[in-house]
Amino acid sequence: MWKRLSALARRPKVYRAKNFAARERYRADYRILAASLLARLPFDSAIDVGCANGFLLESFLEAGREVTGTEVSAAALEVASPAIRDRIQVRDFAASEGVWDLACCVEVAEHIPPERSEELVDVLVRLSRRWIFFTAAPPEQGGRGHINCRPAEDWLVWFRARSVACDRDLTEQVKRDLERLERAPWLRQNCLVLAK
Repeated sequence: MWKRLSALARRPKVYRAKNFAARERYRADYRILAASLLARLPFDSAIDVGCANGFLLESFLEAGREVTGTEVSAAALEVASPAIRDRIQVRDFAASEGVWDLACCVEVAEHIPPERSEELVDVLVRLSRRWIFFTAAPPEQGGRGHINCRPAEDWLVWFRARSVACDRDLTEQVKRDLERLERAPWLRQNCLVLAK
């Protein structure tokens, strides 16, 4: 019985429209994050893998960048801004397409099965022409549907094995910009700016 319960606990949670609607309280913090990335990284195009409500996409589009996003749950489209709704493709992260200057993956990795961790890294490397902005919950960070919390070093090892390195200076600059976050401090705590 315990084995079955453990397996159920490790399955990804299904997100519904009400879950995405509840994320509206983070919109201002995502705008701060987007402003930092726009100021710090030169990019003309971006993909957000696991884009949820599309907050980053909205800000990037407003700044004149070419954008797309992927989200596994179609319920995200119910709450996404009309300006970006048609730019979000409902699909598994592995089916994300194209090559973009910047590939973002924000607080997604902790929601995927652990055995797919390196697959996610492969996908982000494939999608990125130059930059990857990545955040993932470490062990002990609470949250709905967290089944794959791991230390940042695990992710960094996998990125380094694919010739992608953390840009420590840019990461620190973005972290300083994110000191103003009010509702999503984990974005600052977990952020990594990676470069090819």
